[in-house]
Order: sequence, then C-alpha cells, then structure tokens
Amino acid sequence: MICMIAGMLFVFAPFMRSPASADVPLRRSSVAQRQSVMVIIYADFALIRDVRLLEVQRGENRIAFDDVSAQMSPETAYLADLGTGAPIAVREQDLETAVLSPELMLQRAVGHTVTVIRRVPFTGKETWESALLVSTSGPILKFKDRVETSLPPDSRIVFSSVPLVRLTPDFVVDFDGATAATHPVALTYLSNGFSWAADYVGRVNKDDDRLDIDAFITLHNDSGLNFDNANISVVAGSIQRAQPGVVRSLGRVTVEATASNVYAVSTNRATRQPVSEFYQYSVPRRTALRTGETKQTLLLFARDVPSKLVYASSADAGDFQRQDGDLAEVSVDVSMEFQNDGHGLGVPLPTGVFHLYKNNQAGEPVFIGEAAIPNTPRKEQVSLGLGPSFDIRVRRVQTDYQEIPRPNNRTEYITGYRVTVSNAKTKPVTLQYSEKLGGIWQIQNASASYEKISSDTVLWKIPVPAGGQTVLTFTVDSR
Repeated sequence: MICMIAGMLFVFAPFMRSPASADVPLRRSSVAQRQSVMVIIYADFALIRDVRLLEVQRGENRIAFDDVSAQMSPETAYLADLGTGAPIAVREQDLETAVLSPELMLQRAVGHTVTVIRRVPFTGKETWESALLVSTSGPILKFKDRVETSLPPDSRIVFSSVPLVRLTPDFVVDFDGATAATHPVALTYLSNGFSWAADYVGRVNKDDDRLDIDAFITLHNDSGLNFDNANISVVAGSIQRAQPGVVRSLGRVTVEATASNVYAVSTNRATRQPVSEFYQYSVPRRTALRTGETKQTLLLFARDVPSKLVYASSADAGDFQRQDGDLAEVSVDVSMEFQNDGHGLGVPLPTGVFHLYKNNQAGEPVFIGEAAIPNTPRKEQVSLGLGPSFDIRVRRVQTDYQEIPRPNNRTEYITGYRVTVSNAKTKPVTLQYSEKLGGIWQIQNASASYEKISSDTVLWKIPVPAGGQTVLTFTVDSR
C-alpha cells in the first residue's frame, strides 16, 4: 500500500505470508467479539486468556486478534476451541507491534520530503519549508540550502493526516478449522508489564500484645493495554521459568500511574485455592484494570491476633582464643512475632510487606516500621523485624584469659566474659542473647542457664527489670 501525506510517501508492507496462506483473506477480531477475558498476574508477568466469538471456516483461517498486549510473549500463545473442543492446528502466527506513534511516522518518512513549520521569534509568524528527512536520529533534515542535525528552534514537523497504521498491536494466526461454525475461541498467552504485591497493614495495641491486620492485594498494569470487565487473580509462589523473571518483550510501553487513576479498595475479600505448589487468589467480581492503574482488593482481615515483641542480641564469634579486654556494645534488634493461626488468620500468607502502626498517648496513629515476609503457610510463625532498640543496651567485656599448653602442640583457652544488659523502659523485658562459638568448646560457670540451639550457638533468655539491669557472667573452655 502506498500513501502520500503532506509531501510524505508512506509504503506499508503487507504481512509476511507463507505460500499456502497467500490466498486466504485476513479477517480481524476486535474486542467487540470478546466474550470474556481473564488475567492471572504473577510476580512480574501475567497469563491472559481472551475468549472471543469467531466465525471459523472449515479449512484454513487467517485471523488478526486486535487489542493484544504489546508485551506479549508470542512463543507462549495457543488457541483453544471452547465450542466444539476440537483441536486447532496452527500453521503460523505473528505478533505485530508496530502501532501508530510519532516515532513510527518519522521512520516511515525517512528518505522522503517533509514539511517543517517554524515559528519566528517575537513576531509569532510561521514559515513553511520543505526538507528531505535523512534520518530520524536528530532528526537529520536536508533543506534546500543547508543540512540540520536537529529541528531548528521553535520548529515542528506537521502531518496533514494519519497513515494507515494500526492503533493497537495485533496477533495474526493462520490455523485450520475442523468445522465451519461460530465458535468461542480462547487465545491464551503470557505478557510482561504486570505485577502484584501483598500489602499488610498492622495496628498494634497499647501493650504490644495484640494486633489487628488488614491485608490487600495490590495490582499494577503497565502493559499498555486496558482490560474491562475482567476476571482477575494473582498467584503466590516461586514459578520455575527457563529464564527466571523474564518474559521477552516486543516493544515496552511505559505508562505512569497518577493519583486520578488509583482505584478505591474493594471491601469484598479475595478467594483462594491451591494450584499445584502455589496459591491462586481471585478478585471476587469482574473489574476493570486499565493501563497505568494501581488497584487494591481486600485479601483478609484479622482482629485481636496475639503478638509479642522480641528483643534479640547476638555476639560475634572469633574472640575466644585471643585476648581482648575492650568493652564492646552489642546491638539489640526488635521484632514483632505472631502465629499465622486463628483470629482471621490460618490461611496461606503471600510474600509482601507489613506496615505497622501504633497509637500514641493522644490516640493518634504513629508509623513504627515495616518489614517484608516470605510466603508463609498456615500455623507458621511470622517475625517482623523493626530495627534496633532505643532503650535496651548490651555491653560485653572479656574478664579473664588463659592459654594452657596441652600435649601434641595443642592449646586450651579459658576465657571469661561479663555481659551487662540495661533496660531504660518502664516495663520489664526479656532479652534473647546468643553467643557463637567455634571449634571444640564448653560453657562453664554460667550465672544463668542456657540452651544449646546448634553446634556453634548457645542462647540465654535474660529477664531485665524496668529501669534496671541484669549481669550475665560465663566462662568458655575452647581448644
């Protein structure tokens, strides 16, 4: 096809056809024929199932599916006849992503004459000038008396009409039909440009021993394609792929979400079902997911969940066989823990971020931290790291050091330690204090009982009174 527009010559190449399909007419399928669309969103891609009512002819058919994702991975696509259940034998399929854009219009005009309109400074008058478009890089324009490597100041290229180019990508399929009838046909494929995340909002009570939780599924569509009246769900779990996390993209469309197109949160909870080693969470009703949108739907809510603050500190290994009398500060980390069981929980929790709030004395919410959680099965413990403690301090010092020669050129090391835990809070706490030990070792003369939790770790649970301190002493015999 040849088209002359504003002095520009456009040449449109037809679809590449195999000899067998050269005489088969191309028929188009638009969203007007769509019966349903399903979008299953994974961590960074989606499965699209687009069901359309097609007039299938017996023998060879050639149909262009309009309004498919430009980030479609064509090698994952397949057709299914939902009316007869008969298999569809696909001969050839092509994804065409070259849609109308300023860049495409310039590309089609390379080597041809275009019109450049320039606004004259101060006067506001416009001049019209013809130029040969040599390259889109710049662009490079050859005027009658000069060559410009970019558009002159206050200039623009204007087209008088739109060339015959598609407004949306399409997927062209040559296939054989078993019977001649109007069938619902499903086009299924994977596409980049989608993502989802689980977001949890936790509200901690005054005593830090109860937690209210609201969980949301947050959906993102940056595919460049709108989905109206769609069945939407998400899949939680690690999906094995040949190239993990990558779907081949044929021309990425980037669209920014704005405040005006962020949807309100649905109050209907998503339903869930296990699928193999994964969990699928479905939005309870059909909805629209337009490109550039961020949408949330309620996953679950739980009330009055028993929780507790855990204070933990761990000293580094490596100083039991050397003398070091320096006083060392050991950091104390705080986490909030609860069991994924009961009170509205007891369901698989997909990986996501917990955002925690607690009211101050005036009853106003204060953000106290956030932490990521992995995929968590039911009845498992959830631990939310909240960072270092402000009021709990641990000081550790080596109080004794001896080297005792033993037969076979071996040395026994006797080292003593004092660990002082201070609590500036107005309520007592219990610190989980652990020591890492290497080689052959034995704890002696400990002032408090401990638990050996692994071959190189011991743990003390040290109660510390409000506004007071507790001192732990012990000796390590190592060799």
